[in-house]
Amino acid sequence: MQYQSLFCFKGLDNGVRFALISASVYFILLLGFVLLGHSAALLVLGCLLAPVLGLSAYRRMRDAAGPSWYASLVLIPLCLFSITLVYGASLALAVAILVIVVLFSLFFARLPSVAKVKSYHQGYVGPAVTPRSSVNCRRVEPSLGGHVSVADADADADADEYDAEAPHAYESVSEEDNHQWQASSSQQGFFDSMALRPWTHWAKQNQKLLLAVVACLGALVLIAGLFEALTADNEPISELVQATSAQVIAPSREEAKIPDGFSVLLENDVLIIRWLGEKAAEGEIWSLASAQGDRSCAKLSFNDGSYYRPMLVEYMPDTSIEARFSPLDTRAIISDIAMRGSIKLCGYDFSLKGSQSALSKNAVFIPYL
Repeated sequence: MQYQSLFCFKGLDNGVRFALISASVYFILLLGFVLLGHSAALLVLGCLLAPVLGLSAYRRMRDAAGPSWYASLVLIPLCLFSITLVYGASLALAVAILVIVVLFSLFFARLPSVAKVKSYHQGYVGPAVTPRSSVNCRRVEPSLGGHVSVADADADADADEYDAEAPHAYESVSEEDNHQWQASSSQQGFFDSMALRPWTHWAKQNQKLLLAVVACLGALVLIAGLFEALTADNEPISELVQATSAQVIAPSREEAKIPDGFSVLLENDVLIIRWLGEKAAEGEIWSLASAQGDRSCAKLSFNDGSYYRPMLVEYMPDTSIEARFSPLDTRAIISDIAMRGSIKLCGYDFSLKGSQSALSKNAVFIPYL
């Protein structure tokens, strides 16, 4: 393929060539996404591929004699798809854009060719096609024996073949364009053959517009890069905040295990009595706020007749039972556990033998004794 034809402004593209260029552009974008991920560099890549796709659509419309501004329609899904890849939008949106791309490509590819060019060069016809050079066609000089050398004969055959094909290369194309293309191929260099001069002339006449477009693209890439950097920096911070808040929310517990099979816990001055119960569904057993539930759990009774009302009694996921008391009763309950003989709660009787020694092993309970 003559790659300069991708940037040609005056040539013609058939439907198959346009479809292949469109598919290649989006394939390159997807490949860049696989290699770079959600990177602002994809916007730069999309900006570099946009002229290739836009000019191919423009040449396709010239081939179909359609409105030139239709070519700009193919750039809309390209921009949306690039932005979707960079900012990690939903997969459904990316698939929807690809469906639109396929529909656009089919529409452009199926447009009938009005030029009716008999010979496309890889789906393209225009000034960027390098015709067969006649430089190697040397003049055949007569020899004494009337013989012609093999090399000269081959060159003459090539010249005849080129002369036979040349008049039909761009048949049905306007004579003015044909004359310009042939002049471009034979007299002008590489840059003229790919129609770079019209672009240079346009850029000189529209310098302000060109600078504005470049500035907008640069600003877009800069904003995308800053957004990506800020998002990446905020992720560790948010994770740290969540971890810190989880540590703050989850209070620490201090435990003293009483020999008769229950434990006394302190959780931010809230006293909890915990023991293993029967298998039951997790949930509330008794609540002082609603006075609903198992009334055997309505009070913690000591053998001397004193009692305290738990705020909440509930089954835990590990089949244990926890009874929470008011912080106002914490000191009195710990003192009674250390000094009394037994307690009764929720139908369970526990001996307090060795409780004072168990509480003294944890320094947190010593101030309450």
